[in-house]
Amino acid sequence: MPISREYARSLFADLTQNAMVPLDPDELLHMPGLAQHGHVFFGDIAVRCYKYKARWTYDERDIRRTGQAFAELRLDLDDLVDVQLPAYRDFEGSDPEEWQRVDWRRRLVSWMFGLARHKAQDGIPFDEWDDSWKQVGANGLPGDLTWEECVADSSRHRHSQNMGGTRPLELLTWSGEKWLLPRAYIELLDRWAQREEELVDRARVCSSCGVQGPYWGGWRTSTSKGYVTRCPPCSGAAFRTYTGHLRGMQYGSLRRLGTRADDYLCRLCKKSQASAWDHCHEHGHVRGPVCGSCNTLEGKGIPYYFLQLEGGALHLLECRGCLQQRTLPPRYHLDVVRAHLEQTERHGRCRRQPYARELEHAHTYGVHRFQLECSGWHTASDWTKDVTAFEVAALVRAFVDMALAAQQGRPSSGPVTDAG
Repeated sequence: MPISREYARSLFADLTQNAMVPLDPDELLHMPGLAQHGHVFFGDIAVRCYKYKARWTYDERDIRRTGQAFAELRLDLDDLVDVQLPAYRDFEGSDPEEWQRVDWRRRLVSWMFGLARHKAQDGIPFDEWDDSWKQVGANGLPGDLTWEECVADSSRHRHSQNMGGTRPLELLTWSGEKWLLPRAYIELLDRWAQREEELVDRARVCSSCGVQGPYWGGWRTSTSKGYVTRCPPCSGAAFRTYTGHLRGMQYGSLRRLGTRADDYLCRLCKKSQASAWDHCHEHGHVRGPVCGSCNTLEGKGIPYYFLQLEGGALHLLECRGCLQQRTLPPRYHLDVVRAHLEQTERHGRCRRQPYARELEHAHTYGVHRFQLECSGWHTASDWTKDVTAFEVAALVRAFVDMALAAQQGRPSSGPVTDAG
C-alpha cells in the first residue's frame, strides 16, 4: 500500500524510537539518493521510492520491515575498534568520479577538515590564509576545532552529515590516540557503502542500449512514473525535437489540448526526456518542453546561474510577451544587474572581479542598493552602489538585446527570432 513521505517518516520514527543505532527518520522526507538510484538507505537496507499520482511515496510494508529490523538490531557498545580514517586529501587534482563514490570514512575526514578550514579562514583575507588548519591536535581534530563545535555543526547540517541514514557522531569516541566506533556499526556502514555502490552502478546503465553512463546521475530523468536512465543518443532517437511550433501559445490552451511534454526531448539540456511544459508566469506563453531537472533549475534555482547557462536567456525569450517587450521575468532582473556590476565595478586599482549582492530596496524611491566586496583577495574592503528602477530596466533590455544579437545565424529550430 503506498503511503506518503510524511506518514512513512512518522511510522518509522515510532518503530525505531528505542533502536540502538542512531537513525534519522527525516531521510524519508528528503530522499537524498532519489535521483541517483531511487532508494533511501538506513544502514544496508535500501527502501525503494515509488511515484504514485505524481507524488513520491513508499510501500508501507517496506517501512515496517525496515523499522522492525532496526528495532531488533543489537550493538555491543563496549566492543569498540579503530575506525582507521584515511589521511586528508584536497579535492583539487582528484578524479571526480572517484571522489563521488561512497566512502564513509573519507566523508567523515572531509567533513572534519572542511569545518576546520572554514573556522580558520572565516573573515580572514585571502593573502593571510595558511595550512595550519590541516594539523591534527591532541583531541584528534584538525586545526583548533573542538568536539562541541563538531556536534553543533552536525546538528545544523544533519542531512549532509548522515551516513546511510544514521548519525555516526553519536557513537564516535576519541581514545586519546584513535577514533573508535562499535565493531557492528562499522560493519553496518561498510555494507551500506557496498550496497549503495551497487545500486548507483545499476542505475547508471541506459535502459535502452545498456551503455553505462556517468556516475552521478547524468542520464537520469524524472518522469511521471519515476526516474529513467537513458543515454543522450537513445533519448534523441526516442523523443521528438521541439521546433518552436507552439511559440506564442498560452499555457492554459496547451493544457486543454492535452499536448504531452514527454513526447519531446528537453529543449534546454537536449539530453533527457521532457516532463513538463515550461511557461512564463508573467505572460502565460509556452517556452517549451523541459525535463524535471531543467524545470527545477529555471523555476526554483538561482536566477544568476540560470542566466549563465548556455541558451538560458534565449529560452526565457521563447515567451512572446518577454520578447516583444525586450525584458525577462522580474525574478531575473536583479541578477542581471548583479552580473553587470561584477563585470564593470572594481575596488580602486584591484583587478579582481568583486562579489555583488543586494542590500536593500527603497520602495519609496525605487532604488536598489548593492554591496560589492573583494575581501577574499586583499585587505577587507566593500562599497555600495545604488541602481534606480530605470537603470535596472535599461540593463535588462541591454542584456536581452545582447542575447538576441549573439543568437543571430543559429538554425531556425533554435530559440525565437521572429520579434520584429
